[in-house]
Amino acid sequence: QSGEELTGFTDDAKHRGELPSSLWLVRDIATPTEDEAKHLRIGTSDKVARLGRVRVSDGEPLAIEHAVIPITLLPDPHSVKESLYEILKKNGNQPVSGTQKLCAALATPTEAGLLSIDENSQILRIERNTFLADGTPVEYTRSAYRGDKYAFVTELHLYVE
Repeated sequence: QSGEELTGFTDDAKHRGELPSSLWLVRDIATPTEDEAKHLRIGTSDKVARLGRVRVSDGEPLAIEHAVIPITLLPDPHSVKESLYEILKKNGNQPVSGTQKLCAALATPTEAGLLSIDENSQILRIERNTFLADGTPVEYTRSAYRGDKYAFVTELHLYVE
């Protein structure tokens, strides 16, 4: 996967010619944690759509995603069937930019079970913040991707002073 384009799991899987699906863990309205509120620039008493799911491609679990979106941008979490970005776009809240942090980690027992891998297998932990054109935060997502199935590639250019 290119590390420089803002795409979601559904589009990535379809571009690979695979069939994406989700196993829902949570799809509800809640209040954000302090960390989530900070990333979304909202108060801890504000409401968010909380989406937690195992992302599956061609029947194989590849990632665990936990996303929070301000309820003002996603009033009905149950409207998300497969693609979060498709629903955000339909509601006029498509993110156009973002930041993403990746780090290597080992799968916890829960993550290993959900991803059908061995405990302590290599995974990629990804934190993503996306934004509207005016800079309004859209989502804060924390994910765990299988390290044996995902690689992120970024094009590099010589930095000239």
